[in-house]
Amino acid sequence: MKSADLVAPNHRILIIDDNRAIHDDLRKILGGVNEAGLDLQRDEEVLFDATPVPFTRFEIDSAYQGEHGFEKASLAAAQGRPYALAFVDVRMPPGWDGVETVSRLRTVDPDLQTVLCTAYSDYSWNDIYKRIGHSDSMLILKKPFDNIEVIQLAHALARKWLLTRQAEARMADLNLMVAERTAALQAANRRIEREFNERSTAQEAFRIVFEASAIGITLMDMKGRFMAVNRAFEEQVGFGARRIIGKNAREVGSLSSETYKKLRREMAMHGSFDANEVVYQRLADGPRTALVWSRVVQIQGSNRLLALSLDISDRKRMEEDLRQARVAAESAATAKSEFLANMSHEIRTPLNGIIGFTQLTLETELTCDQRDYLETAESSANALLRIINDILDFSKIEAGRLDLERVPFSLRECVGSAVGIIRPAAAEKALEFLSRVGPDVPDALVGDSIRLRQVLLNLLGNAVKFTAAGSVSIEVSATSLPERATEAHFTVRDTGIGIPLDRRQCIFQPFHQADGSMSRRYGGTGLGLAIATRLVEMAGGKIWVESQEGAGSAFHFTMPFPLAEPPEPPNPYRGECHRPASAPRSILLVEDDEVSRTLISALLAQRGHTVTLAGSGPEALSLIEHGAFDVTLMDVQMPGLDGLQTAAAIRNLERVIGGHIPIVAVTANAMKGDRERCLEAGMDAYLSKPFQTNDLIACIDKLKIRASGTTDLRASHDDNRHCDTLPAGS
Repeated sequence: MKSADLVAPNHRILIIDDNRAIHDDLRKILGGVNEAGLDLQRDEEVLFDATPVPFTRFEIDSAYQGEHGFEKASLAAAQGRPYALAFVDVRMPPGWDGVETVSRLRTVDPDLQTVLCTAYSDYSWNDIYKRIGHSDSMLILKKPFDNIEVIQLAHALARKWLLTRQAEARMADLNLMVAERTAALQAANRRIEREFNERSTAQEAFRIVFEASAIGITLMDMKGRFMAVNRAFEEQVGFGARRIIGKNAREVGSLSSETYKKLRREMAMHGSFDANEVVYQRLADGPRTALVWSRVVQIQGSNRLLALSLDISDRKRMEEDLRQARVAAESAATAKSEFLANMSHEIRTPLNGIIGFTQLTLETELTCDQRDYLETAESSANALLRIINDILDFSKIEAGRLDLERVPFSLRECVGSAVGIIRPAAAEKALEFLSRVGPDVPDALVGDSIRLRQVLLNLLGNAVKFTAAGSVSIEVSATSLPERATEAHFTVRDTGIGIPLDRRQCIFQPFHQADGSMSRRYGGTGLGLAIATRLVEMAGGKIWVESQEGAGSAFHFTMPFPLAEPPEPPNPYRGECHRPASAPRSILLVEDDEVSRTLISALLAQRGHTVTLAGSGPEALSLIEHGAFDVTLMDVQMPGLDGLQTAAAIRNLERVIGGHIPIVAVTANAMKGDRERCLEAGMDAYLSKPFQTNDLIACIDKLKIRASGTTDLRASHDDNRHCDTLPAGS
């Protein structure tokens, strides 16, 4: 006889996800004792006055495609070592998606608890139900997930797997016992006197199991009237056997009329049901939830209904707590994003005026003292901009809202750009500046060159900042990887102050520097290295430092890159031509902020462009109807008709008047998604405030003009994607 007590806890977890970073994250969360787990234990102790239990170490296994996960689950089930829980990603191209994988897994392991992990849903709930049916063994977990939530889910579902297996074991025991009992009673009809003692023994054994079970057990006639109930069932409904026997569940009041009829219909159609989730009433504390199993059995030649019920109210309450916590976390994240977006806009707009007018004034005739004062003001404004960009980048990384691009780029151009920005600062301190990219390092790679340059600028900038004399160098080498890929190894060395041994790890943490006094002596927020570390790790690489206090440091980081395809040769017969960069243009500036309007129009007029001003969206539409413009520079946040709505209205107007006027978004909205929203509204390019004057002019000069005239214009997305570069010094 199989006993439920022999079903051992199962802590085996299968992760099916094509993103290796997700595997690493879940292993860190579930593979052993960690901060999130300790926090969870402390929270349980405070909230529920519960004695902490030993921390569960889950056994983690990985699969990177649905088919691979199916094979592992099949093998584990065949070997008698099934998984208790599977985290399955919804999107796993090119093979099975998450829904297909879960559907297949059920065919080999119906008891497997599954968690669909997704950043967004590819299927509605109705689609999922149609494909794999309703089941309480599947949950959906949205990315990015919370560590506590993952740990709670793992513990709860592993516990549920155990309870389900125990219930199945007990059901098997009871079915076997009932069969034995039935056989004994049938035999007793033929030899009642001779086997009376054996029948009595079997009855006593059934009574002991019946009464001792922790799962509610009831025996009913075919009309659903209770004939016998055990103590566990009495405790579940809050009534004694005398009030229950002879009545059905509806008359007792434990089930509603609708639920009772539903269960009766299912029994009539199928003759049994498994793990039906029902809501019942308990006299002491009202509605509760239970899983119910039912079978038709024969006792003394008569059909009877045997039912088992397992109370899962605590688990349901925990699931609701998790759901509310998830909603609260999402609301907090939304509020934080909105606050950062508003603060970014409000700070960048006046900062744009400060930097722009400072640059504009520096191009006029000044005394030496005036030029020195203005250059100091410009340097201070750029330092403030770097701090703002660091805070925004760090916030986006922490919220999981920063994505890395995967586009072809030149590694040597990227390194050269970073070196070109930092070299003047090294020259001011008379430092020797060396740069070397190994001859065997591939140049055409696929990745995010902007973020790579950001990491290089941070490390090179720190090297120059903390080096008073000597040299700063950068060296790049590479190691070949399978499947047309390479791992680039970057090394930035300096002969500066070095880092004490006990501070080498904390410098990679947010708001930390090697010495607290450095923030006063050298400046900075302590976010630069933290951001660089997160960017390197997001790209699948690692970063570390070698240093000797007083003798300099060497920062290393690696990044894997796929090799880019060779570029296509240019088409000499392309039907478009470019104006010279210095050609004057007729520009419509749509801007409600007076400072920005004055600054931009002065910058453009200084370079020979003709500028027409519009302070609102409706005014811009009226001017376009009655005049021809080469380019429109559009602010986004404007009262009434905002920049996005105005751009969409201009595109609709072009269908009537003909032609195409390139629209460049010039806005202080610099959060994730702002650029994409501008392009979706019909704009051709995007430039964030505050900008450098050269960025604005270069963005305008890159717009393409058809050879037939000046009103039928279209900006090339490929040529203008660099308008969305980070401001200088970011």
